Amino acid sequence: MNANVVLEQRPGLGQYELPQTDYPKLHLGCFDQPLAGWVNTDITPHIWVSKIPFAAKLLHSAGRISSKRLAQHQAGIFRQIQYLNLSKRFPYPSNFFGAVFTSHVLEHLYPAVAIHCLRECLRVLRPDGVLRIAVPDLDRMVREYDSADPESFLQEVFQYGVGADKNSHHWHYNYTNLRSRLLSLGFYRVERCDFRVGACPDVQTIDSRPTSLFVEALK
Repeated sequence: MNANVVLEQRPGLGQYELPQTDYPKLHLGCFDQPLAGWVNTDITPHIWVSKIPFAAKLLHSAGRISSKRLAQHQAGIFRQIQYLNLSKRFPYPSNFFGAVFTSHVLEHLYPAVAIHCLRECLRVLRPDGVLRIAVPDLDRMVREYDSADPESFLQEVFQYGVGADKNSHHWHYNYTNLRSRLLSLGFYRVERCDFRVGACPDVQTIDSRPTSLFVEALK
């Protein structure tokens, strides 16, 4: 690996970007969207299904998974994903990854688990590594609240009834409370970013939800 990687300031914008390096990059909570060139992780049971020959086809025949999921298994999507429980210690060494990316995952974690997850992100990041987070924007949701239609607001906030409990939302963030958490854990530079703009490698391709709150933090 190139041990002499440094952060470079982008003139006039006050933002930082990481040069392309061979440091590994960690993707948390990818589900069925693994990223090329990243260590993709999730807790989906489809990871285990993908390890058993013909299991996906049998589950599809029994009506337990959709045709879309079967096609993803046949394409090898879930074989690209490592199992990672975000409530546990990450099975990676400290100071290992150049970047960590997570999109619409933190809101599915209870606050204490989210703190643990962010602490582990800090541990596994190398010095000057970047963490990029995308979450639903609490301020946007509040601005768009319509008292004539509270059900739509509540459904967006909680996502109850969408599959298992892990698919529900257990907390929400705006820039203020997310920045405060990151700084309290030891990240030294925290900034709000625009969609597909920032220091994280591959940022122009990995962002997929433009109305999200995007925040980057450096170790």
